[in-house]
Amino acid sequence: MPGSRQTFYETVLTYFDKAAVHTKQPAGLLEQIKYCNSVYEFKFPIKDEDGSIQIIHAFRVEHSHHKLPVKGGIRYSEMVNEDEVKALAALMTFKCAIVDVPFGGAKGGVKIEPRQCTVDQLERITRRYTAELCKKNFIGPGLDVPAPDYGTGPREMAWILDTYMAFYPSQIDASACVTGKPIEQGGIRGRIEATGRGVYYGIRQALSYAEDMQKIGLSTGVEGKRVVVQGLGNVGYYAAKFLQEAGAILVALAEYDGAIYNPDGLDVDQVQNHRRETGTILNFPGAKNFDKNTDALEYDCDILIPAALEGQI
Repeated sequence: MPGSRQTFYETVLTYFDKAAVHTKQPAGLLEQIKYCNSVYEFKFPIKDEDGSIQIIHAFRVEHSHHKLPVKGGIRYSEMVNEDEVKALAALMTFKCAIVDVPFGGAKGGVKIEPRQCTVDQLERITRRYTAELCKKNFIGPGLDVPAPDYGTGPREMAWILDTYMAFYPSQIDASACVTGKPIEQGGIRGRIEATGRGVYYGIRQALSYAEDMQKIGLSTGVEGKRVVVQGLGNVGYYAAKFLQEAGAILVALAEYDGAIYNPDGLDVDQVQNHRRETGTILNFPGAKNFDKNTDALEYDCDILIPAALEGQI
C-alpha cells in the first residue's frame, strides 16, 4: 500500500524481485527460490520455579532445500515473529549462495526476553525447543543444523546437542546437529569472534578502494576513521575491537539500555569491563551519555555499524 512500511520479510522479497529481473531464470524457478519451503510454528508450556505455567511461542523456518543441510541460527528475543524468522531464513539462503557455501537457509526463533529468564528457565526452554524440533525432523546432521544468533551462544548450543543426543544416542555424527558449540564439546576456535571479524574484513576491504573513498571524501585505510557501533554482542564487540586494533577511533558505542560517546575515542575493552562491573555501559569514565541510545546512530562518524537487531536505519 502506498505510504505503508514494508515488513522485514516483504523487504527481502522486494529486493529479491529487483535482483531476479536481471537473471534469465524461468519464472517458476524464481518463484520456488523466493518463498520459504517449511514454516514450523509451535507453542509449548514451561513451569516456572513458583509453579506457574508460561506458554513459549517458537519457530523454525527452512527456506530452501536445494542444498542440505539447511543452516541458520536460533534467536531468543521478544521481537521474534513469523515474518522476522522467514526473512532471516531467506537471507541465509542468499548469503550462502553468494559465497558458494553449499547450504540451504534456515532460521529459528523463541519469543522470550533472555535477560529476564533464569539460567534454569533458559535451559528448560532450550531443551524443550530442541525436543519439539526432533519430533518434527527439523534438526539433524545433513538435514537442519542450527547455530547461535541474537540472545543465544555456546551454552545454548551445548544444551541443544545434549538433548539431541538423548533422542538419537546411536547416531555417530550426532555432534554435527549444531554449530557454535563450546570448544570442549566439539566447537571450533574462533567461532565466537568470526562474525565480527568478518565485519572488520568487509569494512577494511571497502576502505581500500581509492576511487570509491574519493567520492565520499574519505582517505583509504582503517586508521583514523571515526566509528560508531550499535550493539556490543559478539558481532559489535569484535568488529569494534578489530577496528580499534587497526587504528580506528571508536567515538560512540550503543547498547539496548543506553549509549555513550567521546570524540577522542573509547576503548571497547575498558567499556566492556565497566559494563561487567556496573551492569551498563552508561557513566563510563571520560565519556558522556546520550539522552537516547538511538542518538548514537546520528553521531558524526565515518563508519556506522548497526550490530543489533534489524530495521535500525
